[in-house]
Formats: sequence, structure tokens, C-alpha cells
Amino acid sequence: MQRYGTKRSTRSFKPPKLNITSMMDMFTIILIFLLFSFSSEPELAGLDKDMQLPQSTSKADFQDTIKLVLSRSTLKMDDEVVAQIENNVIVGLDPENLKSSGLYIRLSHRSEILNAGDTGPEGPRPILLLCDRRLPFKTINQITKTAALAGFPNFQFAVLEM
Repeated sequence: MQRYGTKRSTRSFKPPKLNITSMMDMFTIILIFLLFSFSSEPELAGLDKDMQLPQSTSKADFQDTIKLVLSRSTLKMDDEVVAQIENNVIVGLDPENLKSSGLYIRLSHRSEILNAGDTGPEGPRPILLLCDRRLPFKTINQITKTAALAGFPNFQFAVLEM
């Protein structure tokens, strides 16, 4: 029989093994959360300071293809100025001959690139249209007619959430 404390243990200390399975699960959940939260946010950067979007309670998601920004002074396509607007009239856009405008030419070229004429299960690709709410319908209607002639008959209007 041994006395307590007279003989020390000859075994050396071995640190316990770490189980990182639960930590990996936590990082996976955080990664999935971040991917979903960042991908659902619309890219509306590039709005003019004086632009006012209408408000709505709609919850529909947008599909990002071509972004047209129609402010009180300019018409931009993907952050590039396409036309100027003076007194609610689009400069260079003849209502009698929409196919001669710069917007039609750019949109029809983009339509060929994106194959917008091919209707998939959801139809042709829509255009995301950001319009100042103070513009008259006549001005907005000229843009929608021109885009429809160029091969983009579907539109999604950007609004602010109420």
C-alpha cells in the first residue's frame, strides 16, 4: 500500500482534444445568413440627390437587368447619361419616331446582347425603372414605349418602402 504524496505519477499531462464540429456549424450558419442578407438588397446607388421615388407597400423583389434612372434633369442607363430632360421633355426623343432616339439604339443593342427576345419561363427580361415621382406620365410613357419597341416590354418600377 502506498502513502499519499510519496510517489508522484509518472504520466505526463496530455491536453484534451478539441471538438470543432459545433464551431464549424456556427460559422456555416453565419456565412449563409450573410450571403442571403447581402444578395437581397437592391443596388440603388447612383440616385440623384433631388430625386424622389414614390412610396409603396409592395413586397415584390426586383430582377436586375438594365437600370434606367429618370430624374427631372437627365435620363441615365446604367449610370451613363443617355439624354437630358428640359421642361419635362426628353431632348432628342421624337414622339413620332421613337426608333431614331439614342435610347432606342442603346436598348436594342443591349437586347441583342442579352437575347431579350428569347422568352424563358418568366418572359423577356424586365427593365428596372427609377422615376422621379414629380415627372408627368407623358414623359415616363415615352420611355416605356421606346423600351418596349427595343425589345424590353416588361418593367419594374422602383419605389420606397412605406
